[in-house]
Order: sequence, then structure tokens, then C-alpha cells
Amino acid sequence: MRFIHVADVHLDTPFSGRSEEVRSRLRQALREAFGRCVEVAVAEEVDAVLVAGDLFDSNSLSFESERFLLEQVARLDRAEVQFVYVAGNHDPGNSPRTMALKWPANATVIGDGEPETVEVRGRNGELVGYVTGAGHATAQESEDLSRRLRPRTDTPLPQAALLHTDASAAGAGGLHRPYAPSSTADLRAAGFHYWALGHVHARRRLSDKPPIWYPGNIQGRNRGETGPKGGLLVDLSDPDRPVVEFRELAPVRWEKLSVSGLEDASTLELLVLEATRAWDAARESDPGAGVEWMVAVELEGPSPLWAELRRPDQAKTLEDEIARRLDVLEVELLADRLHSPVRVGEHAARPDVLGEILRLAERVSAGDDDLGVSEEDLAGYSRERYGGLTHYLEELMDGGPEEIASRMLDADGGGS
Repeated sequence: MRFIHVADVHLDTPFSGRSEEVRSRLRQALREAFGRCVEVAVAEEVDAVLVAGDLFDSNSLSFESERFLLEQVARLDRAEVQFVYVAGNHDPGNSPRTMALKWPANATVIGDGEPETVEVRGRNGELVGYVTGAGHATAQESEDLSRRLRPRTDTPLPQAALLHTDASAAGAGGLHRPYAPSSTADLRAAGFHYWALGHVHARRRLSDKPPIWYPGNIQGRNRGETGPKGGLLVDLSDPDRPVVEFRELAPVRWEKLSVSGLEDASTLELLVLEATRAWDAARESDPGAGVEWMVAVELEGPSPLWAELRRPDQAKTLEDEIARRLDVLEVELLADRLHSPVRVGEHAARPDVLGEILRLAERVSAGDDDLGVSEEDLAGYSRERYGGLTHYLEELMDGGPEEIASRMLDADGGGS
């Protein structure tokens, strides 16, 4: 039995907060990635495509995605490839729209936690293996559904389990809520030859014997989901010697680019030049041929332009110029790790006016000194917005000590 294992397609992710052009491209990229999955399945003449949940991002599926999806599954049907899909927490079985689709004859959709075992047949009609899966009946599934899945005991043929779950050994780092939690030890002991999991968006192998895999999501959706994305081509023809190969499917990749050494970058052009150099260096070892890019550029370290880059208009200009030079879809600028070339802590203990001002600024920022002002004295203050005077003063003082130190040190030539 050979199959493609994918998960977390998230068709119709809204990609809110981005331009209409970028949002449209990213939504299309999700469909393209799934289309590439179908292309690989047909070219490799696999027996099945397994989708381990979250095929849709929600139950409000667009007409365009609905038509596209059913066309792709029908394409698999014409190629005699079975399609087995279990519901996840984003597309649970109680979603009336997505579960009411008129699927082609090759499709098996498991929309609740009741286990279902599917016979998988090759192109000559011969039985080649089994897939047993369970879905999420609701978006808040808390049961360990893996405990319901058990292989058949009357066959030597390969058997795979299909589940959307948060396995404890997956190390999701708190990014995912424990929907249908499971234990890697229990999965190993269940008796299946392969576990096809979904829910964790990073590609991850939890076990070799038997293989237990998260393929990761099929297409990255935010700057935290970097690197190649796709699915797994699995060959269980010999269950004792399984073969698992990653196949890249995503047309758009997300990348985080760190740019430092900006002490002498005092103009827009010099900042762009440093970003371009860092990008070229990163692409030498990872060219990512044939993909489009979404790039988060993190500027870090001392910079003479640190204060300007806190302004949204200045940051937007730099983002647009870097995107143009790198020829990428979009650049998101991260400047929180930039700081003034002046280290405030190195001057706060000075016994002069600068030291006194910096110590006062530190007390105000910490809420220990309100300068004797009241809420009525501050024209820009709103209790509804800031919740309290301390929070307002913290925002007002953001970057202030660095600016004070830079100006005063420049005025006296940097001396003491």
C-alpha cells in the first residue's frame, strides 16, 4: 500500500490584515498546494491520499474552493486513487456546509469519532491494505480518539491509522490547544504499521517503529511557519521496511531573515543593502527554486535609525523597498530588537544631569514616579484606552531614555 499523507490544508484561510493582492495570492497558494498533492498522487500511482484533518479553515467554504476541491478529488477518482479524509477541529463533523458536499465515489469522509476502517485497493482491484480513522465531531474534541482505533487482527496486509490529534511527544510548545490529546507510547502500542497524524503545523517524526508522522501543514500561513511545506509519500508495500519521503508542495514559502551589523547603516539605501546581502547569503544554502516568498525581516542590534524605524510610515517605506529589491510577495519589518547605539544602562549611574534624567525616566517608566501630574493634566490621555496613568506614561516614555542619552551625548561630544 502506497499513499500520500497530508494534513492542515486550511482552505480559505482569511489572511486578515494583509493587502487584498497578497491575501488573494495566499488563498490561491493553499489551493495550488493541494492541487500539487493530487499531481504527485497521480504521477506516483499511489493507492490513496490521506488527509489528517483541517482540510478547511472553517465551515464557511467559498464557492471557488468548493468547486476546486471536488474537481481535484474527482481527478483522483479518474486515476483510481482513493481519498480518505478525517475531520479536525477547524472542520468538525458538525459543520453542515463542509460535510454536506457531494463527494465523488472514491472519497471516504469520517466526520465524527466513530472509527471507520476503509479497504484500500490497487488499480487492479486487489486489496492492498486498510486505513482506520476517526474524526472530530465538534470543534472542542477533548477525548483521546486514538484509543478507539484498533487494527484488524485477521490480515497480514499493511494498516495505517488516520487522526487529527495533539500527541504529547509532538512538542507543540503551547501553540496548539490539546484537541483529541494522545500519547506517543499508546500510538506505538496500538499495532498499526503507520500513524498519519494532523494538527501540528511542523513536519515531525514521533517514532520510527512504527512510523508516526506529522507532515506539517501543506502551505505555511504565517511567519512562524517557515521552511518547505508539503506532504509525505509513504510506501508500506513491505510493512517491516516502511519508506517515508517528504515532497514539497507549497508554492509560497515564509522566511525569517535576521539582519544585524547596522551601526553604519544611516540611510534607507544602506539598510536595504544590508537586507539584500543577508538574503543573498541565506539563498546560497537554500535557494528555494520555483517558490514565491513572504519574508519577515528582523533588524537587530545598535542602529542610528532605531527611533525612525519605530514610526509606521518609515517602516512601511523600508518594507516596500526591500520587497521590491528582493522581488518577494511581501516584507514584514520586525524592529523590536533594534536599539540606540547608546546603551542607557551604561550612563544611568552618572553623577551628572544626564544620569539624573535617565534615573528619573527609569522611575517614570516603572510607574514609581508620575511627575506629580493628574489625568486631567494630560491632553492625550484616555482611561478607556490606556486603563490607567501608569500604562500611558509607559507608552509615552517608550524609547525616551535612549533618545535623551543620544541627544545629550551628541551635544557634549560623548564625554562625561
